[in-house]
Amino acid sequence: MAPGVLTETPPTNLEHSGTKKSHTAQDNYGNYFPVEPEKLSLESNYGPMKPGTVGYLQPTSADTPIDVMHERFKRDGYLHIKDLLPKDKVLQCRRAYFEHMSPSGLLKPGSDPVTGTYCGADSRKYMPPGNLRRLFGLKDDPESDKYVELMISAHEAEFYTNFCEISELRDFVRKFTGWEKEIMLQRTMLRAFVPNSELTPVHYDQMYLRGGPPTSLTAWVPIGDVSLEGGGLMYLQNSDDIGRATEEEFARNAGNLTEEERVSAFNKNMNDGGFLSRDTVEFGQKVQRKWLITEYETGDVIFHNPFMVHASCKNKDPNSYIRLATDLRFVNPEQPYDTRWMKVYRPLDGL
Repeated sequence: MAPGVLTETPPTNLEHSGTKKSHTAQDNYGNYFPVEPEKLSLESNYGPMKPGTVGYLQPTSADTPIDVMHERFKRDGYLHIKDLLPKDKVLQCRRAYFEHMSPSGLLKPGSDPVTGTYCGADSRKYMPPGNLRRLFGLKDDPESDKYVELMISAHEAEFYTNFCEISELRDFVRKFTGWEKEIMLQRTMLRAFVPNSELTPVHYDQMYLRGGPPTSLTAWVPIGDVSLEGGGLMYLQNSDDIGRATEEEFARNAGNLTEEERVSAFNKNMNDGGFLSRDTVEFGQKVQRKWLITEYETGDVIFHNPFMVHASCKNKDPNSYIRLATDLRFVNPEQPYDTRWMKVYRPLDGL
């Protein structure tokens, strides 16, 4: 076996559920996965994902030679690194997050917080604050909405800021990019998606980072396991060119915009909310590309470039586990970057 090449994904081992699965499906790279995509309960905002529209992401072990990682990242636009982070530190953050959120009634009564087991209420009540709540006509009012208040404050909680400083992550970013020093943009996204809630719309990162060149590196970090049906991040196959072409078209049509409007993802030339679409099935079929999924295990990190198109399915986890993850974006301080992102996230802050 070539160094660092996974021929089989390790069996899922949810430390907080004990669930294990056998391997039956194989992707184009020779990797094995638990089940054929058509047999999964994958659902978009507008109904089930259709047969033939879903495939699997390629995993990469953390000890893979760096030149192989570079080749894969250039080819695929993403790099799914297995077991990069210490599992105990990830689970500590998961437990602390759900303990922090417990006063909102988010969790099933009597459940262990580290499992993140959903209480079963109307999912709209626990939709993340920001544009999705706005589009659904749900009020963002920290004075009256305990959930929104706690979710916002979690971005500055010690358990989360410490998590963002995990040395294994920072060391890998420098090793992979070759930067002497990395800066993490302060505006991070910490998101908990409950079962059956509105999913992450179709988008690419650069549309939100137009105040700087497309040189950022995004790390999507699942905080705990995310099952195949748990609504983890999925990527549109080989979609770097779609993101670039979309951004080039936007630039050509931006002549009627002010400089402030030009760098905004929410200007009059964009969809309301800034994303490309809320219909993942229709978007994928239109461009004739598959959506690639995987089961994320505690300690995994997936990196992607600023133009890679991504989204998620609804969280249909069979155990009602809440999908918890964070978006962290890194830049080279020696080069220009979007300084608007050097502030802590607030809902509807224009970014």
